[in-house]
Amino acid sequence: MNKFENPVQFDISKEFDGVNVAYSDLIEVSQGSPEIGTIAINGNQVKSYRFGGPCICDGKYVYAPAYVKRFLGSGFKLAKINAENFEVEFLTKTKDLIFLDKVEGNRVYFFEDIDRTTYRYYDPKLGIVENRN
Repeated sequence: MNKFENPVQFDISKEFDGVNVAYSDLIEVSQGSPEIGTIAINGNQVKSYRFGGPCICDGKYVYAPAYVKRFLGSGFKLAKINAENFEVEFLTKTKDLIFLDKVEGNRVYFFEDIDRTTYRYYDPKLGIVENRN
């Protein structure tokens, strides 16, 4: 990930080891807030969802914050997108913001704020864990 990227300003086209990810139809959720748009992986649009950025990739999976809109508010869920069949799996509950950092081992690290102060990781066996390091 480019160290200057954040959920408000990120690269709209990236390549990760042969997996090309491109955002289109970007809009701001509200003025000064994260941008969301559609994602295409290797030219195939992931349907039914809008995603924020920046995304990260690990092997055949692309991780991105998926925008969810509900009756009592909106937010983001950490989404795991299979780059081969484009299936989307939600890994977290709705958060105000998900700012992805890295994938290490089987853990996906992310911040819950733009200032990078609330650091968490998702572990498939444990769910979301606060990282105090």
